[in-house]
Amino acid sequence: MQEASEAQKSCFFISPIGSANSDTRRRSDQILRHVIKPACQECGYSAIRADEIDNSGMISTQILERILKDKIVIADLTDQNPNVFYELAVRHAVRAPFIQIIAEGQSIPFDVQGIRTIELDHQDLDSAASARESIVKAIRAIDDGQPVDTPMTYTLNLQDLRSSGNAEERGMAEILAIVQGIQRQIQRPSVDRETPDLAVLRAAIEEWASLGLLSPNELGPLMNRFRLKRNHLWIRDVLARIPVGPPSNQTGSGYSSEPPF
Repeated sequence: MQEASEAQKSCFFISPIGSANSDTRRRSDQILRHVIKPACQECGYSAIRADEIDNSGMISTQILERILKDKIVIADLTDQNPNVFYELAVRHAVRAPFIQIIAEGQSIPFDVQGIRTIELDHQDLDSAASARESIVKAIRAIDDGQPVDTPMTYTLNLQDLRSSGNAEERGMAEILAIVQGIQRQIQRPSVDRETPDLAVLRAAIEEWASLGLLSPNELGPLMNRFRLKRNHLWIRDVLARIPVGPPSNQTGSGYSSEPPF
């Protein structure tokens, strides 16, 4: 029983470690010592990094067990280290609680961009303190049962919507797929970005909303997927213009059998 209790209150810290005395190691040590461990201790957890694991067994197996079984994983996405993303992907696959952090000013890779990521500058005391407080809040939210949202969740939900027998849900899947495609175009370093696609998407969403084919409950989640304030304001404006009651060309709620595009 004691071992099970300890496992439930453990937090595994996934981070670029680097070689001894390297800048990468010093940064990771400082974040672990001054941010991660204090935040975890405040919430009743013990935090550990891969190099702190007892190496009496196979280290790779022990790391995998930690990723799969520890109640919380905190992943440092700084410098987009391949090992970090591999280990984080394993955690995503089992849809277990995790927290993402990254060095202040670094870009968040597209595939995890929609997930809240705590930024910190380990050389700035105020930034480190703010990050520690944010981690404490995130851990407590997890303890309170906050749902785990991962790219895997989004993919599975999109597949469910596409295969739904409900025309309304299939239409929502098309909108989400278009949004995802546009986000990929924006992130891709290319001079041939087809920005008109964004205008097409906006026009389609506005038309669907004006016809009453989209409800606030369906459009609201899109707001969380946009990072720019102007897109939040645009969605808010669309929501404000959605007519009350069922669409004029239907007797009930939802989409017509054929989408507008």
